[in-house]
Amino acid sequence: MRVAKIHVLEGQYNDARLDKVSGAIQEALIGALGIPPEDFFQLVHVLPRSQFRHTPAFLGLAYSDDLILLEITFISGRPKEKKLGLLKALNDNIIAAVGISPDDLISHSTRRPARIFPSAGACRSAPISQSLNPRTPRVPRFDECMSHLVADIVADIVADIV
Repeated sequence: MRVAKIHVLEGQYNDARLDKVSGAIQEALIGALGIPPEDFFQLVHVLPRSQFRHTPAFLGLAYSDDLILLEITFISGRPKEKKLGLLKALNDNIIAAVGISPDDLISHSTRRPARIFPSAGACRSAPISQSLNPRTPRVPRFDECMSHLVADIVADIVADIV
């Protein structure tokens, strides 16, 4: 489960343009990480100018109103080459899809431990008989895995608000 958060300035990206950004991100994730197409979770934040503030230039880069701040959250432990391949694919795909300057895309990745990403087989409801047998290894229940995920998502949302 990967989560993409897309932050853009209000008025710069209509629905058609946001669809192109969205598709370019998903295409990069599929191509670089080999994720299944149905692994699709994106949050789009269209912010008024008063809430989307940035410098016009920094470290030789010039930012316009087309600036996209992209955050990708995924499971930690991937090799460096995969991460770099993903960043390259994201840059190439998004820049080509919406015609922005390479300076106008800032990508940031956050890696989370696998335990907070529920998946089939890893987090499921354990039968009562299993939980009563002390010799049987305990399998995390789905609701326990979801509580970790929800706690992390809430922490990210609060961090975004504050």
